[in-house]
Amino acid sequence: MKIHSKIPGINSYFTYSALAAISFALSLEPYGFVTAGFVCVLFILLVTKEIIRVGTFRFAILCTVLFSFLVTCTSFYWMWSAIKNISSQGNFVTSILFLLYAILSFYKIGVVFVSAYFVQKYRLVSETKFYLLIFPALFLISDWICPMIFPVYWGDLFRNQILWRQMARFGTEVLGVVSVVSVSLLYLMVSHKISNWKESILYLAPIFFIFSTNLYFLAETIPSGKNLHMVLVQPNTPYAKNEIRENFDFMTKTLQDVYNLSEEAIRNAPKPIDVIVLPESSIPFLGTLPSDHTNSTYSQSFVDITTNLVRKANAPLIFNELVWDQGSRNSFSTQHPITLQIDRRYKHILLPFGEYLPFEDKLPFLKYLFPEVSHHIPYGEFSSQNIQTKSNESVILTPLICYEVLYPEFVRHMVKHSPSELIINLTNDSWFESHTETKQHAGAGRLRAIETGKPYVRAAVSGITTAYDPWGREMMGELPVFQKAIAYLDVMTVSTRRETPYLQIGPYPWRFMALFSLFFAFFTSPRAFHSHKKKNEIEI
Repeated sequence: MKIHSKIPGINSYFTYSALAAISFALSLEPYGFVTAGFVCVLFILLVTKEIIRVGTFRFAILCTVLFSFLVTCTSFYWMWSAIKNISSQGNFVTSILFLLYAILSFYKIGVVFVSAYFVQKYRLVSETKFYLLIFPALFLISDWICPMIFPVYWGDLFRNQILWRQMARFGTEVLGVVSVVSVSLLYLMVSHKISNWKESILYLAPIFFIFSTNLYFLAETIPSGKNLHMVLVQPNTPYAKNEIRENFDFMTKTLQDVYNLSEEAIRNAPKPIDVIVLPESSIPFLGTLPSDHTNSTYSQSFVDITTNLVRKANAPLIFNELVWDQGSRNSFSTQHPITLQIDRRYKHILLPFGEYLPFEDKLPFLKYLFPEVSHHIPYGEFSSQNIQTKSNESVILTPLICYEVLYPEFVRHMVKHSPSELIINLTNDSWFESHTETKQHAGAGRLRAIETGKPYVRAAVSGITTAYDPWGREMMGELPVFQKAIAYLDVMTVSTRRETPYLQIGPYPWRFMALFSLFFAFFTSPRAFHSHKKKNEIEI
């Protein structure tokens, strides 16, 4: 690798990091510029070059912290409002908490930066081997081993291009890796000053193969399943702090508003309804499961509302509720007509600092710092749910609650354990008070649809309510954010027997290949016996 390969006029790792962070933000929603995703990876590549050139562990950590801070400030700035609402603290304390979050939240880039430092310290790795084997492998490994409060994968940077994102059928990790490999190939072609078309083919052929594979997936015909006419109700219920729990006027108005809007949706339906969907936190704090416990959330008014809506529509009602069942549970509930029986699936993956408080026992002061945090308990079973259509067909659905859609492996396990015909996600983004956040959250559902090959329907209490087909294409216009709205949606389900490569084999072969590439490139390269001389020996 050669020092002269820097961009003319730019010689600062800070500038590279800032440009990478800005490109990162532009690649995600609400902008969705996929080209910016490739530019982001290019600047990360240049930062990595600087780390290898400087050759100190401290510098690798500095670049990690800097990039994490810049990405949080440009892409996830809405976390400031979330922290303020959940903690109920003033601007000063909120700013301190946001600063701590910002410098740590995107620590996964450290897997790339710190590993690059160690590689250059112990091995003389050729430029081609580093950027085509080690560099992409580190991106995949960082996706694999780095849990995050708000999970973001490298493949998310490329989910807004209809052709390129089809690679997500092998998993979001693979989408990220092929994108990094493509950037590396183009970088090597330019840095090596390849102008001969015969030599260029060696660099461009893999990219052409990726495009061809995606084109094949996009052109695939999926056999038609069952047609489902859905009503999606967006009541725009404001986020409810604990002080509202005992506010009789607020709770009464919320119950009445949700019922009135749902009744209007039923009354104006253009054709017979197969299912009505109410999003998460439409009616906060309450539930329909009777319990003698002092913390019971049971509400007869809530029961009356769901029962009346089911009877009026003569259709199943999907809704969210909090119930007390050996602890507080966040539930995806389906009430069926005629029997009025309610099936419940409790939430598995809880939002840290939102639905539970990490380290609460060891750090009790956190209870005072985050008084609005709920204390739900997770559930351990995977289960689908069934609804009966007007044509007397049974439709199997995968029920997701809010945060769970951000985890590809979890959704895969849900669909594999209980094969379904579509995915329905009930969610609430009102705490974040950000159009950007809700767009980013919804964008994750686009990739879950492609990964599983199932239609994905998202019902959000304050927006964005939307839906994607198995190619990640919008099936309806997005309902306006922070407004009451109703949507009527016809969904063609997909057979439970149909499986994508990701459902069949999961992420494990690619992770093995990443580890193999990393170790192969490392152990087949000569040792760097004198690290202080290495800067003159390695081509960077």
